[in-house]
Amino acid sequence: MEKMRNIMTLVVFMAVIFGLCIAFIAAPETLRSQAERRLLARAPELSAATVLDGAYMYTLDEYMQDQFPLREAFRRVNAVTRLALGRRDNNGYFLAEGHLSSLEFPLNAEAVHRNAMHLDAMARQLFAGLNVFYAVIPDKNYFLAEQNGFPVLDYSEMMRIVHHRMQGHTYIDLFGVLSLDDFYRTDIHWRQENLLPVAAQLAQYMGIELPPHDGHTAHTLFSFRGSFHGPAALPIRPDELVFLTNPYTEHAIVRALVEEHGRIDFSRYITINGERLPLQVYMPELFGGMDSYDVFLAGAQAIVTIEVPDATTDRELIILRDSFGSSIAPLLLGGYAKITLVDIRYVATHHLPMFIEITNQDILFMYSTIILNQPGLFR
Repeated sequence: MEKMRNIMTLVVFMAVIFGLCIAFIAAPETLRSQAERRLLARAPELSAATVLDGAYMYTLDEYMQDQFPLREAFRRVNAVTRLALGRRDNNGYFLAEGHLSSLEFPLNAEAVHRNAMHLDAMARQLFAGLNVFYAVIPDKNYFLAEQNGFPVLDYSEMMRIVHHRMQGHTYIDLFGVLSLDDFYRTDIHWRQENLLPVAAQLAQYMGIELPPHDGHTAHTLFSFRGSFHGPAALPIRPDELVFLTNPYTEHAIVRALVEEHGRIDFSRYITINGERLPLQVYMPELFGGMDSYDVFLAGAQAIVTIEVPDATTDRELIILRDSFGSSIAPLLLGGYAKITLVDIRYVATHHLPMFIEITNQDILFMYSTIILNQPGLFR
């Protein structure tokens, strides 16, 4: 009986091993991981040179890990097993109150100081004499981490540093108008359909009048697996992505700073994955791509302009922002005839006068706590 069990165990083991080997050989290459939002390793080139210098074996190891059969299923089992064994996070990601998040700590006071100093220098050198506002967007850990026993940034000290460096500019508090429910459960970002109070807070300080709340039409896209969903590999149902349209967003003219034929200029078209697409405030055709949040203003762009034809105001706004700004800016249309969004992670500060005519615009610096806590991002 014991011998039979041993034989059966060996047979099952060999069947699994050979089955996985056959599946690995027979299955076509997967070009990218939707869960991890990255391109997967391709089969390495076999040559005498790559074998002799060790490059072939190194890249083969990466290739086999990336193309392993049932890779996502094994990642999910590994993550659940870690939690079952008492680990509170999986590779720096955790699940609490139905939300996925990443561990963001400790406070990098030097990075916050340098980033705030950079923004203040921009305000004083590029935007002297203009109305300058600044706002800080709390990451979801502000509402989630500490009360669930996870380490957290020292937000009070962060804001003390920011206020000290940004003296003389008008602060708009967003901490008090946000809650955990205003963020996606599987992503770092806030939910646009919940941001009307945020838009109202910004409008009150900047002295503009926004379209009525009932003038928006909600559009829902399924299913949104945010930036935490894949890396965490934890079982949680996807989000819905909702975007709000109104006459201003539907008729807006959107341009982005792009390079075409060796020339850098503003264009109403953008090329994504080899396809030339017309720019719109919302681009639902990008949903389901590498990052579905790109639905908002086509994702990461150095400079984007949004103009409202036949606007009833001539006021303009420049937003110095990170990715959170893509979903709040459309809600400010109508209060402004033109909004320019600038991401100084992708364009050097001293180059801005080459692309933006600075006249009498309002200026809003709006960054998340996560960006302010990271060094070396601003150019």
